[in-house]
Amino acid sequence: MGTYEGYSDMQIDVLKEIGNIGSGNACTALAMLLNTFVDMSVPSVRLLDIDSVKEFLGGEQSEVLGIKIGVKEDLTGLMMHIVKKPFAEKIINTFYPKELTTLADLGDMDLSVLSEMGNITSGAYANALASLSGMKVDIMTPQYHVSTVGEILKIPFSECAEVGDKILVIDEQFIMGEEKMTSNMLLILDAPSLSKLFTRLGITT
Repeated sequence: MGTYEGYSDMQIDVLKEIGNIGSGNACTALAMLLNTFVDMSVPSVRLLDIDSVKEFLGGEQSEVLGIKIGVKEDLTGLMMHIVKKPFAEKIINTFYPKELTTLADLGDMDLSVLSEMGNITSGAYANALASLSGMKVDIMTPQYHVSTVGEILKIPFSECAEVGDKILVIDEQFIMGEEKMTSNMLLILDAPSLSKLFTRLGITT
């Protein structure tokens, strides 16, 4: 059975609410990192099949930066930030000027900045999980990959055998000044972790 298969509507709604709270925490963390005001629209949290995820992220051949961060301790799985060029450029230019023609132009310093962003915002999601469940949730060191959407999405499927054919996708619309920037988070917890989470929250059906 895939990770998100066989669960009730109520259980899926709980996961979506975790996505909502996590994205709010991520917005606050991002504002602190950038030392500027950051607002956000109400995030869209969806459970999508793999083909729909590809389309949602701009198509299988779209170039993106994937920042993979493992989840450990009482809950295990992974989070994957999907970052497109405009968002990456906006984050980098908060610290120093840099124009990107493509994401292949990212240098070591650029990737370090974006990895730190991923580390901080992922920590915000981990804190949301920990606060709601009362469990210990920590994250691993970020790993980044610049490739197509199709190639990036192979990572959770190769590393999490129980993924199945559904992924929880959180669409984050951050507002920085006059600009609205989109970032996406994929949240995947393994089946034992989901079972522990639902039991702790008292939601078994």
